Amino acid sequence: MNIRQNQRYANLLYDNFAGSSGELSATTQYIYEHIELKRFESFSRILLSIAIEEMHHLELIGELIKKLGKRPYFINKNQCAWNAENIKYHFNNVYDMLMFNIESEKKAILGYKEAIKYTQNKSIKDLLERIILDEQTHLEIFNRLK
Repeated sequence: MNIRQNQRYANLLYDNFAGSSGELSATTQYIYEHIELKRFESFSRILLSIAIEEMHHLELIGELIKKLGKRPYFINKNQCAWNAENIKYHFNNVYDMLMFNIESEKKAILGYKEAIKYTQNKSIKDLLERIILDEQTHLEIFNRLK
């Protein structure tokens, strides 16, 4: 990957990394749901699988932030630390949880599309577009489950 240091662009990616709709929040949200819904074994396994994929995205974005010259701190672009208030713990039912997850995936996709607008680097664009494809798959899965 041919990437020059660009700390300003790295700062923009912190929202994708550890913002309220970022990869750390998605990973944590889906792990929580996986644990909470263990009684629905196949559904719980799907959530775990998606959480693992989100964790891989977290790693990719963290590595990108490092290549751009910043440290992969769990902060958003405003330098606010990630915290558990980014996780929704209470749902009326599984349908409401799925609708929340659908909206979260849509926000993630929009966040990556926004980040793509601010770079001309093909390697970065390709990486973010690949992550968008995964997020769109998650969106399709949650839509099928509802």
